[in-house]
Amino acid sequence: MTAPRSAGGTRPYWRHFAFNILSPAILTFALYLAFIFLVILPEMERSTMERKKEKIRELTQVAWSELAGLHEQELRGSLTRSDAQRLAIERIRRLRFGDEGKDYFWISDTSTRMVMHPYRPDLEGTDLVNYADPAGTRLFVEYTRIVHAQGEGYVEYLWQWQDDDRRVVPKLSFVKGFEPWGWIVGTGIYLEDVRAQMRQITRRVLGFSLVVILGMAALLGYVAKQGLDLERTRWRTQEALRESEERYRMVVESAAEGVMLVLEDRPAYANRALLNRLGYTERELADLPIETILLPLTAAPVGTETERRARLTDKRGSMSDVIVTSARVRVGGQDGQVLTIRDGPGRRRTEETLLRLVADLQSLLPLATKAIGAAAPALVECEWGTPVQQAAARMTKAGVSAILVRSPDGDPCGIVTDHDLRGRVVAEGQAADLPVSKIMSAPLIRIPARALLFEAARVMQERGVQHLVVADDAGAVLGVVTGAEILHAQRHAVGLLLAEIQSATSPAELGESRAKLPVFVRALLENGARVETVTRIMTTVSDAIAARLITLAEARLGPPPARYAFVALGSEAREEQTLATDQDNALIYAEVPDGSREAAQDYFRQLGEWVCAGLDQAGYRRCPGEVMACNPKWCQPLPEWRRYFSDCIAAANPQDLLDVNVFFDLRCAWGEAGLVAQLRDHLHERLKVERNRRTFFFHLTRSTLQFRPPRGFFGNLQLEPAGRFDIKSAIIPLVNFARIYALQHAYAETNTLDRLRRLRDQGQLVPSSHDELAQAYTTLMQLRLAHQAAQVQQGLPPDNAIDPGRLTQLEHSMLRKIVADIAVFQARLETDFARTA
Repeated sequence: MTAPRSAGGTRPYWRHFAFNILSPAILTFALYLAFIFLVILPEMERSTMERKKEKIRELTQVAWSELAGLHEQELRGSLTRSDAQRLAIERIRRLRFGDEGKDYFWISDTSTRMVMHPYRPDLEGTDLVNYADPAGTRLFVEYTRIVHAQGEGYVEYLWQWQDDDRRVVPKLSFVKGFEPWGWIVGTGIYLEDVRAQMRQITRRVLGFSLVVILGMAALLGYVAKQGLDLERTRWRTQEALRESEERYRMVVESAAEGVMLVLEDRPAYANRALLNRLGYTERELADLPIETILLPLTAAPVGTETERRARLTDKRGSMSDVIVTSARVRVGGQDGQVLTIRDGPGRRRTEETLLRLVADLQSLLPLATKAIGAAAPALVECEWGTPVQQAAARMTKAGVSAILVRSPDGDPCGIVTDHDLRGRVVAEGQAADLPVSKIMSAPLIRIPARALLFEAARVMQERGVQHLVVADDAGAVLGVVTGAEILHAQRHAVGLLLAEIQSATSPAELGESRAKLPVFVRALLENGARVETVTRIMTTVSDAIAARLITLAEARLGPPPARYAFVALGSEAREEQTLATDQDNALIYAEVPDGSREAAQDYFRQLGEWVCAGLDQAGYRRCPGEVMACNPKWCQPLPEWRRYFSDCIAAANPQDLLDVNVFFDLRCAWGEAGLVAQLRDHLHERLKVERNRRTFFFHLTRSTLQFRPPRGFFGNLQLEPAGRFDIKSAIIPLVNFARIYALQHAYAETNTLDRLRRLRDQGQLVPSSHDELAQAYTTLMQLRLAHQAAQVQQGLPPDNAIDPGRLTQLEHSMLRKIVADIAVFQARLETDFARTA
């Protein structure tokens, strides 16, 4: 009997069969053929060509030896030069090789005259300086050039086929100079011979491959038949169950309470109300044992229908107390139960809101893990003096809306867009030969290739542009991205959150936006986002909140009296913020005239106080050590900041450096990034002084070595008195290690993983050490963020104290290895910097 078809008209086992059986087999065949045609055959062709080249080189050497022998007789006086040359021409003219005996040698001289050619005697004695093949190659001039330059070599050109002057084909020749007579002797191979040989080899390989594929297909057919039979049986069983389940579906789908059919201790069906509450799809739920979802809290009395208290666990791990009523049933020959689940007393309702947020966040994941460099198109450029008409033609041909302009020294210096052409050429009636340098937009607005798509969208929105120049870590330009390609990021969760922040009118509204971060973090971690991606998103949100507060502050206080930068310090500067964070910031402003200093100080201190108070209201606690822009000490003009750093380096001691360690990680979060760059350059210049350098790094290392990894005497994890593991204390030594070596080598990077990569790329860290450090840091941050996100979801304040009892055995082992590795790297720090001052 033919099995009934599903509602879609196609049996599910065909889809399962195609995916699990046919797809891998087809992929295997494709990879096999790709390996043959993309690796094996090209390698064979290359090897064949190399053998041919070696053959004509050796044959030419034989002919050259013949000339050398006759020249020897000339030197002994047994032959005159004319007799020796005549004999040489006769002997070389008769020399033949090849399968048909038609391959030959020829002789020319260093003044491009043809001395002897067996198939073109008409050329003998002719000056061939202007003789060129159909492609324009002046081959005899090329022979002479190669012999003069290196004595011998290969030349590729077009020549007649053997003795058939009506057929011209590609040829590769080897030439060698005979200096005593000023001659050049050579021979060659026809590339058509190589191609014919490769066609023959290809036919053989195809024949062999066909036999292999037929054998594999026969084997696949047998395996497929067995698999298809099993799949049919499974599908028919499922159809029988589905028919039984339909009798219950109409009744339970409309129920407000959760209803679940359980067969053989696994959920076979759940109504929509229960699926929405648990967050699972029907397929996901069917693969779970019932005990992972429902944990009985009270024993059930004996009977056909029972009621008991239980604990319901959803997909996110959140638990709630429920009342479960069960009734025994028999479906499709299997015993089971129908469970009716309703809320127990005191169940919190906030989880439904979180579920909706998590569902919305699924659209975030492609943006959170995709770098802007992956979206950059091909680079289209023109020179400084290129006419606008030619530039527009290049843009049209490449299908782009912008073209980069290179300065006379070759560096990109500006960009011309469709908007520039319309507004500055067409609208103003400019001539078509106007140089692009007259209409280009400059300076270029750059973004690193590793930046995420939503970060580029934010830059475009803030700067009011539609094009960004993408550059690699070395500053080399990779391409241009447009707003049409990436501004769609604003429609997704992070883009919406940033838009919400930019439109906020008070710190309270910013706090509401920031409160969504824990849900973002948990959704990202559960869906496999990288740790550095998560922390960069958190830092971007933090920067956006600070930027909005600064805008609101300027609206209250008026325009600033000088250029300034709001500086992120510590973890925010490193783009490594977590959910348990406080403020670390400062304010740098440009030097002002003496008569304006007091007014400038008053303005920026008010601005710092307003922004720091707003950050506190938005959820970023004030720094216990008062390292904030509202502290007058850390709100100063650039010269005063330079003095701070100079004094710190010159009079370094461990305790002072422990207090200001946070200042060695600084990043411009808003404003004039050039002020921060000048301060960092000043720091690096001061550290170049040998006396300052040795003392500074000695005391800096001594201060950082006070942060030891939490490792017990016998290598076990060292716990706090409350029985918790302080994961932050394990991360700090890794951050300090990367910071000290980055300072030593004057690297501008602030992010810990970026610093480690730079140390590896510059040869300061061997790859294995880099991998160990990066893996340790990533693992610790992953545990830290997951722990904090779970705390916030449970209504607890986030911290860094992890309960070891909640860790798996694998996590325990990883942590023990990490703290042991950290101790090794700290010993390297001590050896390099902290033994002697």
